[in-house]
Amino acid sequence: MIRTSAPGSIMISGEHAVVYGHNAIVAAIEQRVGVTLHSRNDQTLRITSQIAPPLETTPESLEISGPYRFVLAAIECHRHTLSSGFELDIRSEIDPTLGLGSSAAVTVACLGAIKRYCDQPVCDLHDDALAIVRRIQGRGSGADLAASYHGGLLAYRPPLRDDDHAAVRTLPTPPTLSLRYCGYKTPTAEVLDLVAKRMQGNEAAFERLYARMGDSSQAAIAAAQAEDWPVFCQHLTDYQTLMDELGVCDKTLHQIIGDARRHPGTLAAKISGSGLGDCVLAVGSIPDSFVPAPLSKQGLIFHD
Repeated sequence: MIRTSAPGSIMISGEHAVVYGHNAIVAAIEQRVGVTLHSRNDQTLRITSQIAPPLETTPESLEISGPYRFVLAAIECHRHTLSSGFELDIRSEIDPTLGLGSSAAVTVACLGAIKRYCDQPVCDLHDDALAIVRRIQGRGSGADLAASYHGGLLAYRPPLRDDDHAAVRTLPTPPTLSLRYCGYKTPTAEVLDLVAKRMQGNEAAFERLYARMGDSSQAAIAAAQAEDWPVFCQHLTDYQTLMDELGVCDKTLHQIIGDARRHPGTLAAKISGSGLGDCVLAVGSIPDSFVPAPLSKQGLIFHD
């Protein structure tokens, strides 16, 4: 039996711009996806979870689709090294309505278990996971994958070329993080598509905006490295202004952010993620209706 787990994640800074190669900050949070792998004495692959009916297939008949598409893609990467089939059970502490990097955590935890089963090293796991996400979604920065793999608060830059690797640095532990769900979510892929359509014919203006976003994230990284949290939070506030300019902050999010900023002791409040719904992040004192989002200092774990 092989048991692994990987944490969910939240974006702190760098949303949207990171997809175009700029720096970002991402945090692993202490809500985890756990995977248990049991070997079989035949070629059957059986996947079970809380979110979808069981699926049975074989290495020769894999179809990368449906609710298990990230898991199936992870299996496909290793099907030629599988000695037999196995049963893979997935259990999640992550609220699926919130996102919180649940797909990334599933991908990392499953890849870890499968690599261990195939007696392969995990040093290239992030590269494999990013290739899977980009194959399925068409785009992706890999920041959430890095958080699930490494844990902690991270400065992240995506690979700039096909033969490049992501740049990942661990940052000091920040003040208290908390989240509030706004009540609805627009899928990240849809938000990115909407922004991409707005870019058409305005590429230069958007490039300048993304560059300003990247500069803001880099300044926040420098402040975090110095553990200057008031300055760090000021850069998060500045980044929210840039998200407003990008057009991904609606009336509901504006209201939640404004209420959070007025709460005594809250140092910053901004969108966490692609926007047009989902979560608002607060740093410092926890505002009303927000819930704590404790940092997970450990990423992928093998529970031997």
